[in-house]
Amino acid sequence: MKRFLAFTMFGVLAIGLPAFAAGPTVGNFYTRLAQAKKLEASGPVAAEASLRGAGYTLPALSLDKALTEGDVASIAGALGLNVTTTRPGNVVTDTQVNSFMTGFSAQLQTGAKAGSPTPYQIDGSGTGGTDPGNSGNGKGKKKGHNKSPSEPL
Repeated sequence: MKRFLAFTMFGVLAIGLPAFAAGPTVGNFYTRLAQAKKLEASGPVAAEASLRGAGYTLPALSLDKALTEGDVASIAGALGLNVTTTRPGNVVTDTQVNSFMTGFSAQLQTGAKAGSPTPYQIDGSGTGGTDPGNSGNGKGKKKGHNKSPSEPL
């Protein structure tokens, strides 16, 4: 009976291994991200090309590499999402990928390459300065500059 039980357990483990071995890959993750962003995602190569073509600077990873938490954090950072991990070497499961896609679906569906923290131009382009309420002359708002030639004070 012990031989049969041991053989049966070995058979179950051997049959179950391919299911566990086929976890998420970097290419599969790129495909899911491209689909969420409404980009071309017919396969991993096309999805990566679409994301790069949209202006995202993705990390150089093999498409068939097993997806780790560190990979997810670096890819998400390239998409403008703030994601961290304390276990960068841990392999990600399908459940974790699904949770990521659900949790960040709103941010992934936006067309912006990298979301800016405020609606103002924080880099100063077009305003002459970094303060959106300033014309760029460095003087700011002051009273007493409204002099009219027809109405003396």
